Amino acid sequence: MSRLATIISLLLALTGTLVARDALGISYCEDLKQLNNLAMSRGRFASIIGKPLEGNFHETTLRLTGWNNCVFYGTTTYTCDSPEFKTAQEAIEAQSRTAKNILACFDGTWAEAPEQMSSDFLVLHPKLGPASITLNLDRTDTGHIVRLILFLRRP
Repeated sequence: MSRLATIISLLLALTGTLVARDALGISYCEDLKQLNNLAMSRGRFASIIGKPLEGNFHETTLRLTGWNNCVFYGTTTYTCDSPEFKTAQEAIEAQSRTAKNILACFDGTWAEAPEQMSSDFLVLHPKLGPASITLNLDRTDTGHIVRLILFLRRP
């Protein structure tokens, strides 16, 4: 195979991987992995907690791609809102899709915790590590959202 053909093959393979990732809807996967890595680090989230906001909220320097209103509550709870949906059913479908995408992003190192779930929220835990994720359904003044909450469990 010529050098040019090899380069073209590599570019096509890379493009296919990027398109497949976007087709799965996990454009925020690398951001989520970084959050998980920080959760397991000595300094936890200190490096990405920003200026104080109202109440016990703080800005963050790490926002999940495609998500809105990403902030910290205290120093151990990170939260982001999905884009808004017109109907509750759309939000329910997005919640399920998001859970599947997160599990795909973590490639078998996280799992659902069905014993802790209800009709309003899904719970995901890593097989190792102190973090958990809940995906809650919420209503806004004009629609519905999925709220992602990544928090550190107490030992």
